Amino acid sequence: MRSLSLASLALLLLLNACSSKSSADESQELETITSWVATAQMAGSAWSQGNVPTVYAQQTLSQAQQKLHKETDTLANSSTNSTRLHPILEQLRLLESNVSQMAQAVKQKNYTTMSQHLKQLSTQKQALSTLAKTVGGQ
Repeated sequence: MRSLSLASLALLLLLNACSSKSSADESQELETITSWVATAQMAGSAWSQGNVPTVYAQQTLSQAQQKLHKETDTLANSSTNSTRLHPILEQLRLLESNVSQMAQAVKQKNYTTMSQHLKQLSTQKQALSTLAKTVGGQ
């Protein structure tokens, strides 16, 4: 009986460790995403103000969009409860689309459109932060 209790305890600890790893992985993915969103925001803002060349802004925004796509896919394919992550994944897809449109605005040298996308990005970034806290607390 005692070996059964020890085996149950070991299984419980193992499951808990796997669960903690998933949460840690999700947290790391969200930190990476937040960093890329900040990078896109800084590149777009700097380009709008004429502080960086168009080529630099295009490359940076393109890379940010690719990394956001990769991180979104990683979260979507994680072993965690996808229903719980659904609102975050939706927000990430919106962010990815917005950053792509920012790159397009740079390519077209459309400062007005960039300004609109920067405002939208700021709102999306805040929404993501709120969702991450809500989902993380569940």
